[in-house]
Amino acid sequence: MIRISVLIKHHQGPTGDVLLCRKGSGPWEFPSDRARVNETDEEAAERIAWEQLGMKIRVGKLTLSGHKNPQDGTVEHIACGNITHNTHTKCDWHNYYEAVDVWQTEPKPGTYDSFIWVHPSELGLQEFSGDDKNFMGKYDPWIRGETIPNVRMP
Repeated sequence: MIRISVLIKHHQGPTGDVLLCRKGSGPWEFPSDRARVNETDEEAAERIAWEQLGMKIRVGKLTLSGHKNPQDGTVEHIACGNITHNTHTKCDWHNYYEAVDVWQTEPKPGTYDSFIWVHPSELGLQEFSGDDKNFMGKYDPWIRGETIPNVRMP
């Protein structure tokens, strides 16, 4: 199984605000869903944005890929291009893609109740849970240029 999360930017570039979504009063999260059979990751990202938010996006680069440990269910997020371990087809993955809101529209309620646009430098200040919390542990230093090379979408 592959789960896809989308970091939707309002406009292209490193300063484009990123969309966060919330169900009820829960933690903030990135729009996500499972990729369907015979669907590429990019097609899944576009479908997720359209079905859950009513937004047309252009998918950019894969930001981080998370490999789920089958023993304890934890997800190890790996910077793209740094995957050095052997993998097999029965692994669960959680891939995060950057994307741009093509029509620059606001999201529509449905799957999520509330939305905020956050500057990339402020993402680390938000409350996340689960895979998104683990992801932010790697992504926040990345956007600050502290540990991971900046190979993000221009």
